[in-house]
Amino acid sequence: MTQPRLSILIPVYNAEPFLRECLDSVKQQTFTDFEAICVNDGSTDGSLQILKEYASQDPRLKIIDKANSGYGDSLNQAIKQAKGDYIGIVEPDDYIEPNMFEVLYSFARQTRADIVKASFYHYYGKTGKNQPENMFFRGENNQLINPKKTQSVFLVSPTIWSAIYRREMLLKNQIEFLPTPGASYQDIGFAFKTFACAETVFCSNLPLYHYRRDNSASSVNSSTKIMAVKNEFDGIDEFLEAHELKRQYFTIAALCRFRSYLWNYNRLRRRAALDFAETAQQDYQKLAAQGFKLESFNGLERAGESKLATKSPKLYIYLRPFYRLKNNLLTILAKTYRKIIPKRGN
Repeated sequence: MTQPRLSILIPVYNAEPFLRECLDSVKQQTFTDFEAICVNDGSTDGSLQILKEYASQDPRLKIIDKANSGYGDSLNQAIKQAKGDYIGIVEPDDYIEPNMFEVLYSFARQTRADIVKASFYHYYGKTGKNQPENMFFRGENNQLINPKKTQSVFLVSPTIWSAIYRREMLLKNQIEFLPTPGASYQDIGFAFKTFACAETVFCSNLPLYHYRRDNSASSVNSSTKIMAVKNEFDGIDEFLEAHELKRQYFTIAALCRFRSYLWNYNRLRRRAALDFAETAQQDYQKLAAQGFKLESFNGLERAGESKLATKSPKLYIYLRPFYRLKNNLLTILAKTYRKIIPKRGN
């Protein structure tokens, strides 16, 4: 096999119930010039046997079989072995549209972008429901942007799997995942680092990836690993410092940190959230002393809520039920408005 234009990385850990659907969607891509590097991270179910079965049928599939060392280390090892001009990531409990990588690579060829990032579907396997996400709504959609100038792109969800990345950019800037065993949310750090180092990013609201939302084993559904989000942002700060990018991205990094902290509060049970709040309060005081201002939230969605959760996290935690009710009502009103207000031209 000659050097492929694309390397698809698939980190696998105990994904047997979903793995065939994932691998089928990769094999059936209309873009065929790829290698798929499947990293078996010490699975204890039948995942490795499924990978071997598919690899025996398709020489584009390669297997790295190793002891369990975590999501970040698995992807770091795959990046080191990748040969493609671009790198994509597919998680083993998800699946992708047949033309996903054809579309992304076509955008990459047209724009020569360091990153091409598309949107995705929220996929519910039990019902078959697919709900498209509107990722780019601040003027980035269908635009080739420079993240240094258009920093709003840092505010989109860190969906590292709905994108492709120029491999040369990753290697040149030594962009890696935090390799900490057992850690979670390592997509946060990788997403920020890649945007910080990219000269150009092409953004598209085309939903091409099906992100499973009802996998009970997902770390998102676990009220544990309280400090994982903080660890990611501490790693981001170290990366920016080492690459002399801290001054340029100080405010947006702090904004992303505290917006992620808001998300973290709302997934944790009260006791765990209160424990996390003590550390978060210290982070705010530290960054405020360096010049971060709460006014930076102005103009963003849920700005008032984010300010309260940043400055007075313990108070916010006790007020969570109020904000949840408010946000749910606003969502219902927005959906109702879209139904009853006729589209222009009707």
